[in-house]
Amino acid sequence: MQQVADVKPSSTLPVSETTFADLLRPLIDPGFRLALAMLHDAQAAEDAVQEASFIAWRKLGRMHDQGRLRPWFLGIVANKCRNARRNKWSAGVTLGVPDVLAVPSPEERTLRGADLRRAIARLGYDDRLVVVLYFYVDMPLDELAAVTRSSAGAARARLYRAINKLRPGVAIEEALR
Repeated sequence: MQQVADVKPSSTLPVSETTFADLLRPLIDPGFRLALAMLHDAQAAEDAVQEASFIAWRKLGRMHDQGRLRPWFLGIVANKCRNARRNKWSAGVTLGVPDVLAVPSPEERTLRGADLRRAIARLGYDDRLVVVLYFYVDMPLDELAAVTRSSAGAARARLYRAINKLRPGVAIEEALR
């Protein structure tokens, strides 16, 4: 198996490992949070981010606008998560929170958090992706649209529909401003 250091990005312009690491360093944490929210398994999330980093290293030369690095990299992470969920070995991965808590928590906030995590886990992949990117990774709608490869309007509409699936009947207009 080839070492990452031996593989050069597909570009005519040389990109050093240090430069690449400096570009990618601030994106690893949001990438991991995205992967963890999508896969519900820390090890699988680490694997997805590592594979996405390798792909980003190989394809960095094809990227023309380095200002769009964040949505580009998170799009790669999202695709890795989608592929991982398709595999049989990750089909049984759960949040680790049982559907019915054996001992009710005394804190309402904890219960609401568990309910929210279960509700997000029940969303379809594309709906969960936009909710996690917008609320958990704090990604603006234009970058979210780039990750989902849609227009800003389509991304906003998907986010609106996903939030309505989470909490039907709740006014959400203020969250989308």
